[in-house]
Amino acid sequence: MKLKPLDIAAWVSTIIIMALVFLWIGDFGTLGYLAQSPISQYVENLWRLMYISASGVFGVFMGSLIFFSIRFRYSEAIQEQRRTDASKLVLPVLLVSGIGLAYAISQYFTDILAFQFNIGLLVGLMILFFSSFIFVIYKEYYKD
Repeated sequence: MKLKPLDIAAWVSTIIIMALVFLWIGDFGTLGYLAQSPISQYVENLWRLMYISASGVFGVFMGSLIFFSIRFRYSEAIQEQRRTDASKLVLPVLLVSGIGLAYAISQYFTDILAFQFNIGLLVGLMILFFSSFIFVIYKEYYKD
């Protein structure tokens, strides 16, 4: 199956959106808790460079994963199953709640060093949340 120009535009826009979400959640790599010394400025500049680079990698990986999993999902030509109204709401609700949770965590914990354990616990819960999200989407599109 060949990609059409509209598909390529959707793919690139998905990559850009995911990179911008990553940058927005991380406050574009700004470290507000370092002391203002020449060494800390150097560390902050290196951190910002790495964070912006990581947003590009994250955008390409997650944007491609989302685009290709939706674009090339399995569908049977002979027997087409209709989704219920409740299953149509699963994707938007989980996506909005996941982005909202990530934003709330980034805004609540402004002093990262003081809340390292709490942030690690919440990140672990977010990984569990997104893995359950992926499982639900997988079971929705690939029914046994």
